[in-house]
Amino acid sequence: MEHPPTSHPPGEALRHYALGTLPPDARQRLEPHLHHCASCRSRLAPLVDTATVERNWQALDQSLDIPVPGPWERALLALGIPDHAARLLTATPALRATWLLGTCLTLVFAALTARLAEPGGPPLIFLTIAPLLPAAGIAGTLGGRLDPGFELGRISAPSAFRLVLLRTAVVLATTAVMTAAASLALPETGPAAFAWLLPSCLLTVTSLLLLPRMGSLPAAITTTVAWLSAMTLTRHSGALFSLPGQSVLAVLLLLALTLLILLRADFDFEKGIRL
Repeated sequence: MEHPPTSHPPGEALRHYALGTLPPDARQRLEPHLHHCASCRSRLAPLVDTATVERNWQALDQSLDIPVPGPWERALLALGIPDHAARLLTATPALRATWLLGTCLTLVFAALTARLAEPGGPPLIFLTIAPLLPAAGIAGTLGGRLDPGFELGRISAPSAFRLVLLRTAVVLATTAVMTAAASLALPETGPAAFAWLLPSCLLTVTSLLLLPRMGSLPAAITTTVAWLSAMTLTRHSGALFSLPGQSVLAVLLLLALTLLILLRADFDFEKGIRL
């Protein structure tokens, strides 16, 4: 933190500061001193009216209190995202290095395993694991006990549903980009290598539907068990990744999205939503 200068500024500098004509570099050196020196603030007070002094100090206090945006937040602001939404998004645990590294390693392991164990067939190992990653990310992102910054999000977000959608979008987009990159390492990079996309979206929306009723972690566990059960029943046929199977998943996804919109009132902090 920058320490204020020990010497008091001359009266001419204070006069230009009051008039707003002090050069920016001189203003930056003067304001920390004014913040700590009551004597200089007393000298400054007669030079400007009370309302102007109040506005100046409010602006100074605000500039000292507002945190400096990080690279992720600056990128979102450059894209036109409102500052409050950008701050909520960048606070998402799914953007932390540990989560990103864990997801990346999981995808690499699944892709290499599929390449070695299933060189001539559909990459079922990869297609089984990849759709589960967004649900796992949501469990950590929307679980208050797993995310120390979640309470801040509850205060800042206009509604619980908006907060859930914002953070889910981050998890799903981040995971989808990494999964798409890992898909290129599979033995076959045709449409079958990207058959994880529909089940990923379906499991994500299903987790959101269950979230207000049982909490984020139980919802993720429930969808994981359901997906693994479906994969066990259809593993040898690969029915879920055929054209008819993908069509069924698309219909289920559309129904789940419709239900989520119709039941959005369940995402209400006042009703005690268990995130």
